[in-house]
Amino acid sequence: MRVLSSLWPLVLISACSSAEGDPAPAGAEGPVVIELFTSQGCSSCPPADRLLSKLAQAGDLGGKQVAPLSFHVDYWNDLGWNDPYSLPAWTERQRQYASALGDDRVYTPELVVGGGAGMVGSNLVAITSAIAKAPRPALLPATATWSAASVEVTATAPADADVLVAVWEGHRSIKVTRGENSGSTLANDRVVRRLDRVAAAGKAGTIKVQLDPAWKDTGAVVFAQRRDKRIVASALLLR
Repeated sequence: MRVLSSLWPLVLISACSSAEGDPAPAGAEGPVVIELFTSQGCSSCPPADRLLSKLAQAGDLGGKQVAPLSFHVDYWNDLGWNDPYSLPAWTERQRQYASALGDDRVYTPELVVGGGAGMVGSNLVAITSAIAKAPRPALLPATATWSAASVEVTATAPADADVLVAVWEGHRSIKVTRGENSGSTLANDRVVRRLDRVAAAGKAGTIKVQLDPAWKDTGAVVFAQRRDKRIVASALLLR
């Protein structure tokens, strides 16, 4: 596990909606969004990555629907292995959570449940408890139209939260040749490739997100997040 002080300078930065664009019925619940902050350069991260992959396959935990996401941070890249999925923006997102949750550090693997609770990403007992306690997000009114080159998302934001869409890439494996995991072939799932704002609080919006042809098994989740980082509504966008 690698821990960084949050006093360091900041790094730069649901029921399901159908692919045909049919909105899900009002009054239903969306999935609990869970975000794993991880790195291929961290020897403590593979167990958390495997757990996230199992949650992605199961789709629920303890009777609650979940939407797992994997954000690869970049602060391990100076220790021998440059994680190809890492971005400074994901490190900045984790720092924002540390500030919102009153933590003085960021570390890997960290898992954030519903924007409101953080814990070690391989601790199944803590994760199960946090998901059980997490408020059920409302179903977010949203639609998605997928094509080979893009996904167009339309959503209406609650009065107190912006709507974001996270586009992920499915199961990928890579052999790590340097760093703490040198010699290991690592599997990652639900790797976030794009995170974009669809609509500002209280407004409706549409965004077209371009898809890289090299991305495999893409999917997305749209969610409404308040300034305090709590996620109050969500919907899976099935391809």
